[in-house]
Amino acid sequence: MNGLADDSYKFGAGRFVMRRGLLEEIGGELRYYGESPYFVGGPTALALARPRLQAGLAKAGMEGVFGVHAGQVCHEAARQKAQEARESRCDMVVAVGGGRAMDFGKLVAGELGTRVLCLPTSISTCAAYTPFSLLYTPDGRAIPGNYCYPLENAAILVDLDIMAAQPARYVIAGALDAMAKWLEIRNGSPALNKGSRPLAQMAGYWLAQFTFEGLRGQIDSALADLAAGRASQALEEMIFLNIPLTGIVSALSHGVGQSALAHELYYQLRTLFPRETMGALHGEIVGLGLLPQLYYNGEAAQVEPFRAFLRAMGAPTCLSETGFPFSPAHYAQLYQKLESSNHVGRDAAAKRRFAEAMAQIAR
Repeated sequence: MNGLADDSYKFGAGRFVMRRGLLEEIGGELRYYGESPYFVGGPTALALARPRLQAGLAKAGMEGVFGVHAGQVCHEAARQKAQEARESRCDMVVAVGGGRAMDFGKLVAGELGTRVLCLPTSISTCAAYTPFSLLYTPDGRAIPGNYCYPLENAAILVDLDIMAAQPARYVIAGALDAMAKWLEIRNGSPALNKGSRPLAQMAGYWLAQFTFEGLRGQIDSALADLAAGRASQALEEMIFLNIPLTGIVSALSHGVGQSALAHELYYQLRTLFPRETMGALHGEIVGLGLLPQLYYNGEAAQVEPFRAFLRAMGAPTCLSETGFPFSPAHYAQLYQKLESSNHVGRDAAAKRRFAEAMAQIAR
């Protein structure tokens, strides 16, 4: 497995299951793929889910192995966990947690040579659905690009009771990450006209618009229900918009055409200043990147209304709020990397517009 993309469309999952009490019935889902699961995730997510998972396994007459991983999504750690699973004769990997846990579980399954099932405990990203991982060096620096897998994820298993207990911050970050797709697909333009892109990408663009509008419309109700601990219809719809529908948008773009300046800002901050920006979530940085994205798209009038939305959500509205150590030298370093990316046109007008776009967050 070399991690390179191919020309196939992978629409995310063989099964998407979402209901309350799913963990207590987990055995029935796992048995479609094997008998001996290896659960991997961070300490917080596994502590939350493990008692209910063990009850579900016992009900089905199954046993599982649990591997806690609190580090980076990197090959070195994934090989160690895969060896643990191999020695325990596990025949599938179940990723438990947020976006980083999903990406790590996929990488472990790739090293082990088995299918991966994703059990997200938050909607902070659409990583549960996408057949690729974002990788990092062991010291936390982002490795640009996606590490791709030849098959889609076997299943996404969403327990609504778990989801109703997630921090509001994760819901907000997930919504921002998903909302970015509609603005990034049309990078450099205020809109796409029918026929201006290949059919699949146009379908992704229209679905991304539906997702963007749905998330903006539901987020206030979903956050209110989350604060009350309710596994409500609004929260359920947020999950569906954020995980499978956004995952399909990525699939229709082959995992690359749906990302532009907003995601590039994330990659560069995590590459150049990983320690300083570690406190900001993926979706929070991407959400900040939507301010220059809107301006670069020719939608300058939408920048301040969207900044007000970010502020109301408690998300960063300028670079320094991500932990970025703002200085002329650091800003120039970041600016040069972004300007040289393939998301910025090479002509003078595009470069001038990009400079003005970056000024929207340059403090």
